[in-house]
Amino acid sequence: MQAADPRWVFATRVAGKLEGGKAAVLRPEVRERLMTDARRLGLRPFDGALVIAIVQDEARRGSLAHGRPSLTPDAVSRLRLVRDPMTDRVARDSRVALAHALLAVACAAVAVLTLARWLLR
Repeated sequence: MQAADPRWVFATRVAGKLEGGKAAVLRPEVRERLMTDARRLGLRPFDGALVIAIVQDEARRGSLAHGRPSLTPDAVSRLRLVRDPMTDRVARDSRVALAHALLAVACAAVAVLTLARWLLR
């Protein structure tokens, strides 16, 4: 997982906000701000909450070093289970491009039929 991956970026933000050592507590107002950050990074609310749970679990296991999640294979594998917003963005952009192409073909077909009808009158 790359350092620029939104899931990893969000995980580091969450780790920096945890309080209470291994208790891994997030105050409600801090959690709300983090969820706003998650949406800005492209994560759905469910995915943001899942990343928070993963980071809290890492802290409770003692896998956080100086308020930052360590890039353990276990942490990475669990973060990869969370939907990647970058992949979804590409898929969404592809669907939009396909819809635009189909709309252009439909408009061209209407124009050709209208022109043919006009010429045959």
